[in-house]
Amino acid sequence: MDQVTFSDILQKSFLAMSMGSADRITTLNIIMNVSMSFLVGMFIFYMYKKTFQGVLYQRSFNISLVLSSTVTALIIMTISGNLILSLGMVGALSIVRFRTPIKDSMDLIFLFWAISTGIANGVGYYNISIVGSIMISVFLLLLTRRGKGDLDVFLLVLQFTDSAHEKDVVERIREKVADVAIKSKTISEGSTELTLEIRVLDNDTAFVNDLQKEGLVSRATLVAYEQDLSAV
Repeated sequence: MDQVTFSDILQKSFLAMSMGSADRITTLNIIMNVSMSFLVGMFIFYMYKKTFQGVLYQRSFNISLVLSSTVTALIIMTISGNLILSLGMVGALSIVRFRTPIKDSMDLIFLFWAISTGIANGVGYYNISIVGSIMISVFLLLLTRRGKGDLDVFLLVLQFTDSAHEKDVVERIREKVADVAIKSKTISEGSTELTLEIRVLDNDTAFVNDLQKEGLVSRATLVAYEQDLSAV
């Protein structure tokens, strides 16, 4: 009986993988895998739009999540079962550099989610893609759910023509909101600009209108604040 060595096993495995899998991937498989990737990608599209909590929603990024899932499925079908082609694909993708910055960490999570479902659907593991996406969406809804009485954070930018009103305005705002903190103060000739971080209950920002009507401020700007001044 011939002795089988590790080198023989490795050589047979290499030859088997290098033969490719084009014969076993039919047109029907391609249609099913890409279609499933698209459907799951649309589910991710909906979840991203529903749970988005950033400052500026970008529909183009959301569409790219759907396409990332389908394109990844195509790549996985191309290199599955072909060791030589997979190594070449890794080398080709390693030279790609993505220059688009992702400021929100949640966007990165959604991107990995879309790519993961594309990988699963590319090899026909629909159960992993569907069940995994449902579980992730449940966890996401639980973590991003806002209950009654939650505080909303805003940046309030006030401009004064008379700096004597500054202290009175801050005190009035302090009475109307749950918390207020001065973030910056800019003084120029003839005007003063004050930036406040405020926390209000259930988006109650009517007091800003009162400040303007009473002439205490010359201009008031309210911006959603996500703890990142560069996004404002």
